[in-house]
Amino acid sequence: MAGCTFKQAKPPANLQFSKIERVGNTPLYDLHFSSDIDILGPYKSLIGVGLLCALENDDDFSEGHQMKRFMRGGVSDDSSGSHLDFVSQVVFSESVANGNSERNLTPAEIKKLLGNKKQVTCKFFASATMIDTYFSNVMYVPVESIIHALGQ
Repeated sequence: MAGCTFKQAKPPANLQFSKIERVGNTPLYDLHFSSDIDILGPYKSLIGVGLLCALENDDDFSEGHQMKRFMRGGVSDDSSGSHLDFVSQVVFSESVANGNSERNLTPAEIKKLLGNKKQVTCKFFASATMIDTYFSNVMYVPVESIIHALGQ
């Protein structure tokens, strides 16, 4: 068997964090951000889009790498903003069972994990058939904003 993929022609997007808010009394958080280009389109045969954030010092965002503790969620247009405003409904997770499963982190675990950090690094990604996975440039999320959202 053989296969090939094509490189994305789109330059890496520059993302800017706006805010993060807890969704009710759930483990979900709405993370709002903007981009300098349209990161959601157009794609042919889109498999998935998302935001991935490193909660520890593992900044390896490469495809196939599994972070131990991370924040991840899908990405959609933010209807309350412009066409370059987006929202990701993220969950704080830990990889378990050698990366075969995940569990949600509690607010207390998240606070302890982020206690000595100032910011969390995140990247947007988009996967589609026949092209390499697209990654944005790094976006920095202030830990202070995360801690505030945990307490809501």
